[in-house]
Amino acid sequence: MSQGEDAVGTYEKWDFAEGTELEKEEQRKPKGALSPERAVVLLYMLLALTFVLFMALTIVNLQRACELSRAGSRVKASALLFSSPVSAVWEVLEQARIRSENSHTTAWHNLSEVQRALDKQLSGELKAIHGRLLNVSQEVENVRWKMTQCKEECGKELSDRLRVLEERDGLEPVLRQLAEVKQGQSRVSALLDVALEETRNLSEIICTRCPAGWQQFDKTCYFFSSTTKPWLAAKEFCANFSSHLAIVNTEQENKFLANHIMDNRVFWLGLTDMHTEGNWQWVDGRILSLSFWNSGEPNNVGHQGEDCATIYSSGHWNDATCSNAETWVCERSC
Repeated sequence: MSQGEDAVGTYEKWDFAEGTELEKEEQRKPKGALSPERAVVLLYMLLALTFVLFMALTIVNLQRACELSRAGSRVKASALLFSSPVSAVWEVLEQARIRSENSHTTAWHNLSEVQRALDKQLSGELKAIHGRLLNVSQEVENVRWKMTQCKEECGKELSDRLRVLEERDGLEPVLRQLAEVKQGQSRVSALLDVALEETRNLSEIICTRCPAGWQQFDKTCYFFSSTTKPWLAAKEFCANFSSHLAIVNTEQENKFLANHIMDNRVFWLGLTDMHTEGNWQWVDGRILSLSFWNSGEPNNVGHQGEDCATIYSSGHWNDATCSNAETWVCERSC
């Protein structure tokens, strides 16, 4: 045998031996085992299926989230639609209330300023009128005095003439003249009496006799104290000056008192219910008919009670404890 044949035979033997080994390995593998190629393919398929399931679950969750979001938006929109008109109404009402309060405050402030300006102007005019009335009063007194003197002198002169005529021889013409003179004297006397009565009435109408330090309103003089006293002491003070604590009869008089009160002060009025609770009377014994109580007053709070009335700069009244020391207002005719 040649070398080539030996080589071929050797290769065949080796190939046969290798095939035998492969068959033995195949026989040693358990039945039903997958090959590596099939395992890889199956793994890819499982991964693809897992990815598909993951994407499907993601899409479903997104859809649910969108639906929930839309539902929440609808709920919020409904809530907004429901609450928006109510909120708008409340806001409009609140703005209207604020405007009303602001307008009320502004109107009251403007009214107070106008009142102060008018009071100042009126005070100046009243002073000027007071001066003129004083001059007129003096002139009236002078005229009345002159007329009184004239009456006495004229009466004396006429009496003298009558006496002279009566002493002469009585003739009829003279007697007629005498009768006419007597009638003229009677007429003159009557006219003088009427004139004197009118001047007396005019003097009573013109008020020019308020003491120094007192304020005049209408035909009344008022004293506004600068010190403080309890109500009874203030009442006694006024009595010592032939006056009494202020009695308010009209709204104009109440405004006059309020305009002379500073913002941080209150003044005693001549009003009390110390004798019978709730039965408010003025110091002259009259029952209260016209009042300007502050809101919620009189309330009679405190263990001592509140039985005496005070007035604020606003013109409103308040009941206070009579033993408190406050400023006061006296009133008297001029």
